[in-house]
Amino acid sequence: MIAKAIFSVALFTVVATSAKAQECTTDFLGTKTLYSAPLADNVKIPDGYKPVFVNYVGRHGARHLTKSPQAAYIYRLIAKADSANALTTLGQQLKKMVGVLDKVEKGNTKSISVEGATELMGIAGRLYKNNPSVFTGRPKVTVAVTKEIRTRQSADAFLKGLKPLLSNSEIIGTGINDTTLRFYDLSPAYLEFEEKGSWKKVLADLKSYLSIPELNERIAARFFTADYVKNLSADNKDVFVSDLFGFATIVYSLEQEIKQAGYRRQDVSFQSFFTCDELATLSRIDVAEDFFKKGPGTDINGIQVKIAAPLLVDFIQTTDNYIADKKISANLRFSHAETISPLAALLNLNTTANMGTYLQLINKNWQSGKVIPLSANIQWILYRNNAGKYLLRCLLNEKDPSIPGLKPAYTNFYEWKDVKAYYIKRLKAIGANPKSNMLSYLKEVK
Repeated sequence: MIAKAIFSVALFTVVATSAKAQECTTDFLGTKTLYSAPLADNVKIPDGYKPVFVNYVGRHGARHLTKSPQAAYIYRLIAKADSANALTTLGQQLKKMVGVLDKVEKGNTKSISVEGATELMGIAGRLYKNNPSVFTGRPKVTVAVTKEIRTRQSADAFLKGLKPLLSNSEIIGTGINDTTLRFYDLSPAYLEFEEKGSWKKVLADLKSYLSIPELNERIAARFFTADYVKNLSADNKDVFVSDLFGFATIVYSLEQEIKQAGYRRQDVSFQSFFTCDELATLSRIDVAEDFFKKGPGTDINGIQVKIAAPLLVDFIQTTDNYIADKKISANLRFSHAETISPLAALLNLNTTANMGTYLQLINKNWQSGKVIPLSANIQWILYRNNAGKYLLRCLLNEKDPSIPGLKPAYTNFYEWKDVKAYYIKRLKAIGANPKSNMLSYLKEVK
């Protein structure tokens, strides 16, 4: 522990004097932004109504890396440069820092972190607190996840926060449902768009506009000798900087794990290798890629939005099912950023449906840290009065968004029949039939 403390002080001193990133905001985190609990819910429920049903879909909680640091290009490049005596003093510090992160991440990759579990337990507790009547009696709750372990862990954490609040409940399965939750993996047209879509040129233009090649050159020169940098291709430098930025964003999710491994936050302060302007610039690239690949992009009816149709259909159908038979009190789904972002755009929530060119939109009209932070979620809360009328409240990250073109019956509350008609019209506009086989739709959608 003494050696670790000495290393921590030395590392912090060297890095802090090399770049002034310690005072930067965390706006650069993008999709790695930690979930922010909203203020107390003071929205007035219309007289005579009470919540009776919940439709929920959420992104997994704050997580570890999806692959070990040793599997990243940056690790191999540093090791190779070290063997060639081509690391600068700062390069040696980076090597030590990557080694610390590797120890922190050992056995944890692909999993949610302690922070992630805490986020989800908090969301579950607020869901119950704000809608206790949904969970009276013996509520039946369905749970769906994807094939990724972090979504099952997220479901477990959520239920850990919810179940102690329930006097008696029935949890129905924790099944994998990739059709409605990993639709982006099942659509050939989307996979082709991801690989060859026009967004790639837009992103390349943005990188040129932001002088990313020069930025990569400047950053690489901090860690490697001049001769070594000359032998690195532009792509090598780009991947190196991308990996370094990725490490800088992930460590905010790992506070407890860093402590448990016997280190301090300074020991993995990768953000300190950048200036604030550099962090902001690299973040703009990340946000742009999310916007064009997962969000509204330049076409609100584009393939990157159309693919969310199966999940919207599921929300409509399960809400109707509750109204018809009252069997299921809550549907809980745990998924990914690639699930939440296109659904938010398809639902026209706030500015998630805004389109524009990269010069107009980046971090202005659409911010990934606000739309799809870690543990991002969309909730439909159904309310009923004694006359059998239904209202719906739609929440994005536990806040009330505006829905352009849908008129509320009361502030933040919509007639269910109006919501249903609005979204069926939306589905038809993108060529989806709410009564069709959604797996077939994914295979056929263009």
